[in-house]
Amino acid sequence: MHKLTPRQARIVFPNTPHHITQRGNRRNDVFFCDNDKNYYLDLLQEYTLKHKVAVLAYCLMNN
Repeated sequence: MHKLTPRQARIVFPNTPHHITQRGNRRNDVFFCDNDKNYYLDLLQEYTLKHKVAVLAYCLMNN
C-alpha cells in the first residue's frame, strides 16, 4: 500500500519569475467554450492588477 505524502511548500523569492501551470483532473478539459476562457482572462486581469503581478506570457489550452 502506498502512503501519500503532502507536496513540499514552494520557495517563493520576491521579484523572481515563476512558471505556473494548471491542468484539469486526469487532463480533462477545464474550458468548454470561449466564454469560459474569457471569464478566466477577466479574473487573471483582475487579480494581477489587485496583487501587482506582471504576467509576461500565457497560453490557454482546453485541458
